[in-house]
Amino acid sequence: RGKPDGSGKTPQKWRCPISEDSNFDRHENRSAHREHLVRPIQIELRSEELIIPAFSRNISANGIGVISSEKILEKSTAILEIAGIKNSPVKILADCRWSRNYGENWYISGWQFISIKR
Repeated sequence: RGKPDGSGKTPQKWRCPISEDSNFDRHENRSAHREHLVRPIQIELRSEELIIPAFSRNISANGIGVISSEKILEKSTAILEIAGIKNSPVKILADCRWSRNYGENWYISGWQFISIKR
């Protein structure tokens, strides 16, 4: 299986972001194995009548990493609605454990699951 340029090698211009992303994952304090999961998400904050569109980055049995264009306050509680491909969306009550800048005008946050509703 070759790379996008057909050479079988990762193009030089992609090596830095890929390495940076892998380094971010290695240094995160994780208590559970994570799987990559990229899906549209809606974050419905319980403290406000606000729905923030976002994307998942990765998921575990305990929580999910989310990328959004809006900053999420730590300790916020929200209903996360994860889009399904063939099935209905899954709604999960979760607490924001941490949030920080993720490039220009983007934020990454870590959420701990409280309960799941299908």
